[in-house]
Amino acid sequence: MLPLAILVFVTTSLTQAPHQHILSNPVEVQHIPSVHESAIQARRILNLSSIATLSTVFPHTESWETFENRPNDLAGAPIGLIDYYASCDPTPHEPTILAISIATSFKNARAGSNVTLSLRYHPPIDHPPGDDIYTYSPANLPRFSLVGHIEPIAAEEVQKYGFDECFFRRHPDAVAWQPGNAIHESWWARLVVEE
Repeated sequence: MLPLAILVFVTTSLTQAPHQHILSNPVEVQHIPSVHESAIQARRILNLSSIATLSTVFPHTESWETFENRPNDLAGAPIGLIDYYASCDPTPHEPTILAISIATSFKNARAGSNVTLSLRYHPPIDHPPGDDIYTYSPANLPRFSLVGHIEPIAAEEVQKYGFDECFFRRHPDAVAWQPGNAIHESWWARLVVEE
């Protein structure tokens, strides 16, 4: 028979082991990407994806068009809406956007709001994650935001660099909203990335 002191030690050690494990936080970190690696990964995601969340802030001014009926307490409130973009610009980190004038994001941008384009990696659907439920968890996948402002692209530049053809290769359905359409006023724009 074990002496009582040894039995208490063994029992205490066994019952405290899980708690010590939690306190020691033994998370195995495979590799934390450097700033350079993160920038490369962000550029890849920017080029692979074509849908992102465009966020703006409602203005504090009385600049609403008179035909709109917006609540007064929206001033300063952020709003994020999904939008199409494509990597068509000769400057590789400035996404091309087909701006629809009636859309809230572009109204806010015209009123002076900064713009944030938030992107995340979307894994290929033909590669199931297997038994690991965390592999494709959105919280486990790369994501980032580009902060800047919207700048119109001149018609000459659109023609010279083929912004429209590039954009419609990624978003064929967007042809219906191209500048000059009969539905809504639209224009080509780029997100000038500042951060």
